[in-house]
Amino acid sequence: VVLVVAFVCVQLAAASTLERAAGREAAAALRADLVATGPGGLPADAVRAVRGVPGVAAATGVLRSTVVLARRELGDPVLDRLPVLGVTADRLSGTLDPGVTAGDLAELRGRGTVAVGEGRAADLDIGTGDTVELRLGDGARVRLRVVALYERALGLGEFMLPRELLAEHVSAPYDQQVLIRSADGNAVPVPALRRALAPYAGARVGAATADDVRIAPPASDGDDALVVIGVGVIGGFALLAVVSTLSLISVGRRPELRLLRVIGAGRRQVRRMLVLETGLVAVAGLAVGTLVAAVPLMAFAVSTTGSVPYLPPAHYGVLALTVTVAAGLGTMWPGTAGGRYARR
Repeated sequence: VVLVVAFVCVQLAAASTLERAAGREAAAALRADLVATGPGGLPADAVRAVRGVPGVAAATGVLRSTVVLARRELGDPVLDRLPVLGVTADRLSGTLDPGVTAGDLAELRGRGTVAVGEGRAADLDIGTGDTVELRLGDGARVRLRVVALYERALGLGEFMLPRELLAEHVSAPYDQQVLIRSADGNAVPVPALRRALAPYAGARVGAATADDVRIAPPASDGDDALVVIGVGVIGGFALLAVVSTLSLISVGRRPELRLLRVIGAGRRQVRRMLVLETGLVAVAGLAVGTLVAAVPLMAFAVSTTGSVPYLPPAHYGVLALTVTVAAGLGTMWPGTAGGRYARR
């Protein structure tokens, strides 16, 4: 039982912890009030059109792409494919705050600069003023000078590039979002924004959320279901071993249970004893298994997110129920059958 609980908790909580931390960092980084989107993206002219609307303090286009980072891990070459954001440094602080810890994002311009997340910079042993080599979406190799380090890399990605650099190496240089910040906290008239974006077919304006700037979209219910099913299949085989082991133990105790019936114990008393034993096994297994899983999860969560591990209560509830049912099947059925015909 401890093995099943520890395995399932580690598998589910690791992904949930990263998912939750990424959402929190994206929400903390968002400064925009509104966001404009289009069915196939918006061209760079759309940002200039939005900036001309009265009441707009800042507008920033967000271009998304991927880069490939070559590195070595334990002496072996490794290629990491990472999603990145292409932004325009002008007025970026008004719509997006990556949490800069070193350098200046205002220098993120031209075709030879990059901002790097703190964690990735520590792994690569680089800082502001150093260079990093990346392969862009079309395979072009570039060497970029690090101009800033930031802390909200889980939400915004580990690299931020100038939009003008990224646009030259993607097939469709359109902004997936245009982040809009109101002036002096006053709401920008949405009709005015829609009129400014009228030349761009399908452009929409809505309230900005953390998902608009998050580097990776949150996991859908379908994705969560697939993860739970995958872990459940592996854990299910382990639960079969739990049921088999408890059943063998219970079958071996049948003479004891028959003896209890012979000396006067009622069927309800025997059943109540087995129920208490089942509860003890389930509670002890859940407690010890959770504690065993908490040790690696705590180290993982603190080092990667700076927070404690997180497992959705619904997932843990299903795990607890499954373990309890498995313990009951392995204990109650063989045990009660052993004393059923003792009177005869």
